[in-house]
Amino acid sequence: MLLPVIVCVWTRTTSAQWTMGSRAVAMGQAHSALPNDAWALFHNPAALDTANRTLGFFAIRYYGLKELEDHAFVLNLPLQHLFSSFGISTALGFGMHTYGFELFRRTQARLGWSARMNRFHLGVAACYVHLGIEGYGSRGSPVFDAGVIGELSGHFHVGYRISHLLHTGNGENEADLHPSEMAGGFSWTGISGLLITADVVKDLIHPVALRAGIEAELPGNLFIRGGWTSRPFTWSAGAGIGLDRMEGNAAVQKHEVLGLSPGIDLTIRI
Repeated sequence: MLLPVIVCVWTRTTSAQWTMGSRAVAMGQAHSALPNDAWALFHNPAALDTANRTLGFFAIRYYGLKELEDHAFVLNLPLQHLFSSFGISTALGFGMHTYGFELFRRTQARLGWSARMNRFHLGVAACYVHLGIEGYGSRGSPVFDAGVIGELSGHFHVGYRISHLLHTGNGENEADLHPSEMAGGFSWTGISGLLITADVVKDLIHPVALRAGIEAELPGNLFIRGGWTSRPFTWSAGAGIGLDRMEGNAAVQKHEVLGLSPGIDLTIRI
């Protein structure tokens, strides 16, 4: 009986929410224009960090079920000398992500590239997704994501991302491999120590969803965060601490029916 329950929970509640990193989870998954996002490779590849080399690890357990866990890592490598003579800074990202357990497993490997010139960021990511269900077989597919970010001012950024860029199949059948969705949003840092983000998200299956988040920086490099999503309705909260070469974050998301999902991550500058 366990496998049908897991598949039902997956297809009905978590589809099109491939958010990595506790910071983004705590901020309502509103990450289309989220600045300093260590997990941008999985969200909007245009936001890859072109200045710092980082290595990150992330885990989250959905609704208290060990069978519904995400585990991921990401590596970000600035390419400081490539195209620098043209005033362009670039970065390369590599990441792995796995979800599920021995009877139901979704795995992806992801490679991304971003370029930044003045106030414009562009990014693309290639991904291979594999899905295996015990007794039903397995399948895999390459998918491509892309995104852009524009800095309208020093405090206001707008972003747009599209997942499964070349998707041409039926959305109901393909959502279990990788969501085909579009999202646009903004981030604002007009008040010192305060960050506000918001997204509008649409995929091929579900109605338009809204997401919003807030982050406040406290003395001692401490951060507190909160967020909200619609369709499905969730609220989230979290905290983080930044050290000299390391940052740790924790988050919890509350689904209106299914309950709590706690997550934790660690990012190291290398």
